[in-house]
Amino acid sequence: MSNFNSSPTPNDQAAGLRRIMAKPKPRIVSVLSASSTQAKPCLITNLAASMVAQGNEVLVMHASEHASEHHYELGQSHTLLDVISDKHTLAQAIKSTSHGFSSVKLMHKNSVAKASENHTNSQLNLMFKQLAQQYDMVLVDTMLNSANVLPLHKLNESEIIIQLSRKPESITEAYSLIKQVCSELGRRSFGIIVEDSTDAQAQIVFGNIAQVAKRFMQIELEFFGAIPADSHISRASKLGRSVIDAFPLAIASTALKQIAQRLDYKHDNIFNNKQAQLS
Repeated sequence: MSNFNSSPTPNDQAAGLRRIMAKPKPRIVSVLSASSTQAKPCLITNLAASMVAQGNEVLVMHASEHASEHHYELGQSHTLLDVISDKHTLAQAIKSTSHGFSSVKLMHKNSVAKASENHTNSQLNLMFKQLAQQYDMVLVDTMLNSANVLPLHKLNESEIIIQLSRKPESITEAYSLIKQVCSELGRRSFGIIVEDSTDAQAQIVFGNIAQVAKRFMQIELEFFGAIPADSHISRASKLGRSVIDAFPLAIASTALKQIAQRLDYKHDNIFNNKQAQLS
């Protein structure tokens, strides 16, 4: 006869705790660039690889008109738009990359800027939401469309990180992106990553743009980290590998790991804050 009064084993307790504390997923982060168009796919590829190394299931979605598909090993891949048009299956559209993350293309690049809220876009939004549920993290290489918003409603509801450099024109472009999005979607927060800089240099850049955003738009920005100038990044790219894989001790690898950890840490905070509001 079973002993119903027996205490649960530590393994049972741990399994129960994991179920109770299961965090919402996925976390969807769209990345906009106020820097060079080649810097963004390099950041996303390396950040996705860092997230995979930390035990996350990661999807990268290409949703931009810039020709960076090869960074995500997509090439002439089928798109989610092809899938809802019944031209191909979802399995044919999703690619498993050599970096450990999966990748998919939203639509062909010449259609992204003209994407609008219509029946097709609604179907794409639904498919993306269902697909994203299969992953812990979704990183989106994207851009604003002709309406100054992101190409899917789900992306506009989710987090946005802006990548910029210390150059004055990049800072100006980052502020312009913030203004454009907020003019259509209302006040919201943004994450900031500063490339080619030390942490101290990046903090100065962030402090300046955060002060202006707060003063003139009452918008809060969040500093996610700095990516230092490091030749190991380009060397790893030439090898077809992520920098954390090829050169794990490089300063860029350390910085990317810290940003990836910050994404996980913030995810925990978002979940805990929501739970506190409900209690």
